[in-house]
Amino acid sequence: MQAWTAAAVGAPADVLTLGEREVPEPGPGEVRLRVAAAGLGLPDVLMCRGAYLFTPEAPFVPGQEVVGVVESAGPGSVHLPGERVMGVTGFYNGHGGLATYCLAPDFSLYPAPSDMPDAQAAAFTIAYHTAWVALQPRAQLQPGQTLLVHGGAGGSGNAALRLGKALGAKVIAVAGGAAKVAFCRESGADHVIDHHAQDFVAAVNGLTEGRGADVVFDPVGGEIYARSVLCTASGGRLLAVGFAAGTWGQPDAGQLVLRNCAAVGVYVGAHGHDEMLAAHSQLCDLYREQRLQVAAPGIVPFAAAVEGLVALEARSALGKLVVFG
Repeated sequence: MQAWTAAAVGAPADVLTLGEREVPEPGPGEVRLRVAAAGLGLPDVLMCRGAYLFTPEAPFVPGQEVVGVVESAGPGSVHLPGERVMGVTGFYNGHGGLATYCLAPDFSLYPAPSDMPDAQAAAFTIAYHTAWVALQPRAQLQPGQTLLVHGGAGGSGNAALRLGKALGAKVIAVAGGAAKVAFCRESGADHVIDHHAQDFVAAVNGLTEGRGADVVFDPVGGEIYARSVLCTASGGRLLAVGFAAGTWGQPDAGQLVLRNCAAVGVYVGAHGHDEMLAAHSQLCDLYREQRLQVAAPGIVPFAAAVEGLVALEARSALGKLVVFG
């Protein structure tokens, strides 16, 4: 089969090569998928650089997220050949989605709605499951509350923006540059702050008359997370979702006390598969009812997958990128 393989640690453009690789065989409780489309994410870049918590040993095929058809099921798998599924690959064992075939464990797969195109399905699971866990069980976002979303033009941030609107929140998005600001507006944000031109803390406090946001969704980390406590409302929830900045943020405990708010960690992996199947069903219902609008991702040809990863690392992509072909 054709596959993009990382044989060493470094920048994706330096370590990934396209070539032939043996078709993998599924083990107990997993399946082999014929990949229809693969979603790209910053963790794929970090894997290549050896900076991701679940980086597999080289040589490995990156690609965390896919939609595809079950071709073969291992012993004990609940899936049958011919099923169309979406979810997270066995990338941590080296069998990611940037290949003709990949492996995926049962516990990370979900039904792919027949009315959801491959492009959206390949970009849905990680971003929207993360947004759901963050905004529902962790933050308990309520209709009418104010949601602040950092990285609103990125994959997980844009999913949180769109889900927040579907759940009835007032959404303030933060992004950098005119193109990203426009993308957030097109995605339904009530207000968009260009952090290249404005201080987001002052802007959020101005928009909320000094009260701050009830929920802050932050996939960026670093100083962004640390400063976000200064525009979080009393009783608010400051969500640590990711560290695209390279480090986790450290909010001042004194400010958490003074503002009477909470720092909350978000980890989808802490929620069992049955719970996430129920969440997936609710998300798909919102999609079918056209209450949850899913952005059409950027399409990258399979032969140009490395270029997509370079764009992600440069922070030049809008929303999710999906590899076809």
